Amino acid sequence: MEEQTIGCPFVKTQERIYNLSRGLESLTKEEHGLFFDATHRLGLPNEVKQAAVALYLDFKTRPIGTYNSSRKNLKIFLLASVSIAAKVTGDLRTDPEFESKMFVSREKLVDAEERMIRSFGVQDSIIPFPELVLRLTKRQMESMAESFAKQELVSDNEKEELVRLSFDYLDVAIERGLDPMTSYRGRAAGVMLRAVRDLDLQVSRMDIARAAGFDKGSMGINANAIEALLKDLKSSESSGS
Repeated sequence: MEEQTIGCPFVKTQERIYNLSRGLESLTKEEHGLFFDATHRLGLPNEVKQAAVALYLDFKTRPIGTYNSSRKNLKIFLLASVSIAAKVTGDLRTDPEFESKMFVSREKLVDAEERMIRSFGVQDSIIPFPELVLRLTKRQMESMAESFAKQELVSDNEKEELVRLSFDYLDVAIERGLDPMTSYRGRAAGVMLRAVRDLDLQVSRMDIARAAGFDKGSMGINANAIEALLKDLKSSESSGS
């Protein structure tokens, strides 16, 4: 059956698109209220709402979704679906902005996002897993760079160069075998740490960890993995110059 695209970048068969139109009817009354409260406070367009419902309903059919449903623990995953859908379609708001609008702690949101994303890597999902993680990683790096600019840690020109080099380094790391299950936040933090160093920017490891939603220790694990892949790379080589 021919595939079509709903919202960017969620690919569906015609049958699943038809089911998506009934997605909201599949939510319980409590889920429906929670969903619309969160999306209204964030001011999200219908495209993102559709993507969020699709992600959530997909997740609920998976073993981890069934398990959490039995424990009446799906609320945080519904909010994570909203967060992931907004981010993967390009919303550059910072994590604190998402957390404050949805009245959820960073620790719970980060954990729920990562659990959902890992579940999509185990079996086919509504968006190819590598594309999902790539989009989230690039969006995270853009958001982090924007936060550095707002804090006046970098100039506008430095922000743009940081994003460009980070994207280049990410592509190289993926080509060299970056673990596909590495968290998107971990990827963003590790790659950006390397780019910041090569550009000699005045952004600390703690600044990067905070922007990525990590503590400094957790970020170090991801940074070491990225550094091992990029250790012989010079910034000029990443752009092919």
